[in-house]
Amino acid sequence: MRKFRILSIDGGGLRGVVPIRILQAIESKTGKKIHQLFDMMAGTSTGGLIVSCLTLKNPITGEPLYTLEQLSKMYTEEGGTIFPIRSKIGHIIEQAHNLLRPEFSADGMEKVLKMYITNEKLKDSLLPILVTTYDLSTNKPVFFRTREAAENESANANIYDICRATSAAPTYLPAYSFTYKGQTLTGIDGGVYVNNPTMAAFSEISRFGDSDFYKSVHGSEISLSDVYVLSLGTGSYFGSITEVDSVEWGQLQWVTHISDIMMKGVSQLVDFEASEMVSDGQYLRLNIDIKEEKYSDMTDASVATRDYLLNEVEQQLLNDPEIMKSLDSFLASIQ
Repeated sequence: MRKFRILSIDGGGLRGVVPIRILQAIESKTGKKIHQLFDMMAGTSTGGLIVSCLTLKNPITGEPLYTLEQLSKMYTEEGGTIFPIRSKIGHIIEQAHNLLRPEFSADGMEKVLKMYITNEKLKDSLLPILVTTYDLSTNKPVFFRTREAAENESANANIYDICRATSAAPTYLPAYSFTYKGQTLTGIDGGVYVNNPTMAAFSEISRFGDSDFYKSVHGSEISLSDVYVLSLGTGSYFGSITEVDSVEWGQLQWVTHISDIMMKGVSQLVDFEASEMVSDGQYLRLNIDIKEEKYSDMTDASVATRDYLLNEVEQQLLNDPEIMKSLDSFLASIQ
């Protein structure tokens, strides 16, 4: 049975430079483009933005509309448009204002999205994708899926709307509303419940791997024994909250930390569950540890933070012989 290869990318704001750098290394190793190595992509928040843009199709050539290098520039050149850098005094003033509103306006995010995305629709993706959001209107998780869009036109959302909804991180950016399946969806960052979308991708194939859609994509029905997943993180900061902090903190202190705690915890849980579900060699997780708190803010558009993250990718992953051996073995098994 032919293998079904899934690429899964976590949320993490501007730390999206981490998975992009890993994917660039994979293209260099294999001599193939990412869309040639995988059959499906899943993403949350910045990961959802990456997989959505990676699978935008050039209507003339049928090839990907953007290269990894072009998507990397979206972060390196436009990160400050999405999350403007403030002075220390400005940051202090904004902290007071942020008690009553999101930290950043949606204007920057929407401006950048419109630079890369026009009227593309979900069912026209180069590969099947799965992107997450959480709908405040119904208090339910939502999965934007190419399969469902192909079967139901009301689920065939605009890629722009999907990217805007999946990246609306609470406290950072405003929620985003649009019409989906004939009703108003008010979406926030899918990372509030599934920052690592690997299990969502597993569930999709477990439930619908025998559907006509996946049979047409894959040539036959898909079972979990056919599935190989590369799961990419965006960096994890493991600074601890002290016992004193946990006892004395009130709403103001917790609100600035709770999103990161939830996203980190969910990602770790999914990593454990995914590794238990399939046989050795079918699942590989690559991520970096962010060792210094000053580089952990996922909205930090500074050159110093970007350079730190990229350097850690080199040191912790690409220059580690054991990790590269695991990656080489995984890549060999899916080609």
